[in-house]
Amino acid sequence: MDSCATCRNLEPLPGFSGGFITGGTGQDLENSGSTCQLCSILWEGLHTFCLDSPSTAQWIALHQEEEPFRLQYKQSPVDKKWAGLHFYTKDSRELLSEVFKPSSDLEADTACAKYLSQMKGWVDSCNQKHGTCKSRLNNSYLPTRVLDVSREPDTIFLYEPDESDRGPYLALSHCWGGTVPIMTKMKTLESFKAGITMESFPKTFQDAISVTRQLQCRYLWIDSLCIIQDDAEDWRYEATRMADVYGNSYVTVAATASVNSYGGLFYRHDPLDTKHVVERRAENGELIAVSVRPALEHTPYFASSPYGLESSAPAPLLERSWCFQEYLLAPRVLSFTQWEMLWVCLSKRSCNCGEYTENTRELVASSDLKARFDAQLQGASLKDLRQLWKDIVEAYLLKGLTYDTDRLPALAGIAQLFSKRGLGRYVNGLWEPTLLSDLFWCLNWSFAENYGIIAKRSTDNMMPSWSWASVSGSFRYTPSTYVLEGIKVISISYKPLVRASLAEVCVKTITIHGVLTEAQAWGGDGKRQKSSNNQRRIQVTGAQEHNWLVDVASELACDSGSPMTVYMLSGTKGPGLILRRVEDTASTYQRLGFIEGYPPGRDEVNSATIQLV
Repeated sequence: MDSCATCRNLEPLPGFSGGFITGGTGQDLENSGSTCQLCSILWEGLHTFCLDSPSTAQWIALHQEEEPFRLQYKQSPVDKKWAGLHFYTKDSRELLSEVFKPSSDLEADTACAKYLSQMKGWVDSCNQKHGTCKSRLNNSYLPTRVLDVSREPDTIFLYEPDESDRGPYLALSHCWGGTVPIMTKMKTLESFKAGITMESFPKTFQDAISVTRQLQCRYLWIDSLCIIQDDAEDWRYEATRMADVYGNSYVTVAATASVNSYGGLFYRHDPLDTKHVVERRAENGELIAVSVRPALEHTPYFASSPYGLESSAPAPLLERSWCFQEYLLAPRVLSFTQWEMLWVCLSKRSCNCGEYTENTRELVASSDLKARFDAQLQGASLKDLRQLWKDIVEAYLLKGLTYDTDRLPALAGIAQLFSKRGLGRYVNGLWEPTLLSDLFWCLNWSFAENYGIIAKRSTDNMMPSWSWASVSGSFRYTPSTYVLEGIKVISISYKPLVRASLAEVCVKTITIHGVLTEAQAWGGDGKRQKSSNNQRRIQVTGAQEHNWLVDVASELACDSGSPMTVYMLSGTKGPGLILRRVEDTASTYQRLGFIEGYPPGRDEVNSATIQLV
């Protein structure tokens, strides 16, 4: 085969290239297709699926070991999201199978017999082959309430098990999307025990019932039905038991692609959108058939993160705080996406499209929080557990909530497990033994800018500003290598009436002794177009100006002619917090943001004891 300057014969670059081969525009492929068969195949696939100006689309070719060939494309240089196409053959005996490795077709209906059979096979294989998973299965536990789906075919019963009842049970993870059409309340509790007709359930619930029956389980747990929604005491009690509910589930069913309870678990597509076959002839006349289909993303689903998914494959469940906790807690998850089902257990990952199978060799990245969560909570050093907690919080703050007051409850199940592993007393999302260093979280502005994430302050007036739970957006903990000298926590004012619940605000005020420096701050007035939306300027009398990051952009927006008086709390070394004094108080402050390396000269002469709220 002659060498082609456009596609480079689809041979990966030597060395560590991440599978990158080459790239160009659709026009390049079209022009080269008259003399290069590989270019003509790529062009036909791109032309078929890129409906908007394929000639001007930008593309790159990727071919990593053990993965199907992939063509990534986007319409213009300013687009941030790439779409992907897989080019593949049917089996290894076909021509060009070394370039376009064999793979599986997508089915137009995700509820097809093939996919459902694979689903059952994953569960059966896990039950039989995975020692780690079998050791975690607990069929002796049942939640306070479950739905009995096996008593009658057309009627479901809300059931309160007694001590002799045993599982297994499935749990549903889903987006409420506003109001769920059927909920258990005080007035409906008894009638739901007497039976609920199948047609009363929305589509997602009906599909979850069907999956429960197909996996031959009797019970299903759904939050809106198994928690009494207008009983505050029952809701509070059950919110703290999520580690038990999801941690002991036989399988957790995740309605990943459904924005509400009407969307269902299964989806149908036009068969033309699932596959296109490119046919060519070899020099000897033998038929060459290369299939092209949309490339499905898997890493964002396994990481429970919407970042990295195409806009054409919405996954609203990955954006929700409660569902993030449910995913981490569950030992086994069936995720129902728009194109396929994904399986995650403590031992393996699989998918309908065939990219992940029982035989797939996996390298678990440090960003894979679920794999780390499953492994490290079983036995890891306190240092590693603290880092895992910080990484979970950073991912959690990117998730949305319908009610800001749920910020602590939606992570309480996970916090409970960390508390049992020795992290100490829980302080509104922080931990008492490391409280001082835990206060120094800050905006992750580069990630926020890249994805257009706007940080917001909680509307929960009970939540103090010093806790990360008072914000949402792209935030991160500062490096643990920071040296903090000349600053210490004097006291923590725990509320006496708060139970030992990790779902409630237990502290409003902490008293800190450190270096307190008055300064003038400004920015956010639109005059610095190239800076971060949250970058501000600050100046101490006699020192040069310096940058700092405000937590929420709207909380400080003024020009240098009319700056705001702020205060920097720090030690003699290390980072600092930018504060504003609460009106009509002498020494009570609220957090505004974070600063590093300023002012340059700090000593304990300016030390003060303040209350931070």
